[in-house]
Amino acid sequence: MRFHHMAIFVTDINEATRLWRDVMGFKVVVDATIPDGPGPGPKTYMYPKLLDDIFKVENARSKMVLLASDEGALIELQQCENPRIQKTPPENLRYGHTGFHELGLMVDDIDAWFDKVRAAGYQTQTEYVWTCASIGRSFLFYDADGNMIQLWEHMNEATWQT
Repeated sequence: MRFHHMAIFVTDINEATRLWRDVMGFKVVVDATIPDGPGPGPKTYMYPKLLDDIFKVENARSKMVLLASDEGALIELQQCENPRIQKTPPENLRYGHTGFHELGLMVDDIDAWFDKVRAAGYQTQTEYVWTCASIGRSFLFYDADGNMIQLWEHMNEATWQT
């Protein structure tokens, strides 16, 4: 099995797009409001009945931006209009609650990424890049909605004990 994408629900799709496009270097491949067609078709991402079934509300509507990295990683941003998006309290996005809380991405030159993220105004969880055993270096930062994003650089070829 291979990883396909991560969907991130946000309160400000323009701010989220700025992070992923301008800071992280992803390219916008889809920018649409869904539903975007009356029914299934080769150019329709979501049609009304399907989006209603997925979101579990009548007349579901959302702004959607899909971004891709040069290496093929996909990030799907959604800013729901119906149901209206509500910001998750930051304490519910941290480690004491169930759910997906970290999006981890592998990078080269972790120190440059740390400087770039901080220069763009994003809060990091620590004031430094930290080392994990002898396998990598990393740091975490928060997007505008408080979601944690971890950037990781391998130090050597990763060997995981099983």
